[in-house]
Amino acid sequence: MIIDSSSLIIFAKINKLDLLVKLYKKIEITREIYRETVEEGLIIEAPDAKVIKKFIDEGKIKIVELKDKYKRISQELARIYPQIEIGESSAISLCLQEENKTLIIDEANARKVAKQYRLRPIGSLRVLLDSYKNNIIEEAELKQVIGEMVNNKFRLSGDVVNEFWNIFDKIKRRLILRINAPTRN
Repeated sequence: MIIDSSSLIIFAKINKLDLLVKLYKKIEITREIYRETVEEGLIIEAPDAKVIKKFIDEGKIKIVELKDKYKRISQELARIYPQIEIGESSAISLCLQEENKTLIIDEANARKVAKQYRLRPIGSLRVLLDSYKNNIIEEAELKQVIGEMVNNKFRLSGDVVNEFWNIFDKIKRRLILRINAPTRN
């Protein structure tokens, strides 16, 4: 799974990078995302930078170099769409290079650009829902994680939070129905 800078940072800030690894097994970032999250983070002594670096050093997050063609695409995306940052444009370019249709990216403008390239952007909240669906986290931990995200300046509008909990309730009901369904012999 390819992830952009802001999503990577929020999971590192709340010490939940392990969710990404458990859910997706293979996490990939670009050199630009490494620069933004680790190199620049270490300069300002951001604790999340150390967490991300540890996951990279342990091989749980892989840095994938963009080929020249995709470096140019990344630079062009950042030029054409000044509302997206280089980390976001490089994540989109890496998806195109790797022919990987899904990426974790939270910023609305970057998600719109990704969709224009027929990519499937998912947000950090979707990661949490998928973690719950796959029994990686339970409801109590999910609620705790959302609280930690908000405490760490993860911007969530009231509409997004309401939609998240509505989707969560549907998933929870389906899981309960599946558990309680009679088995066939």
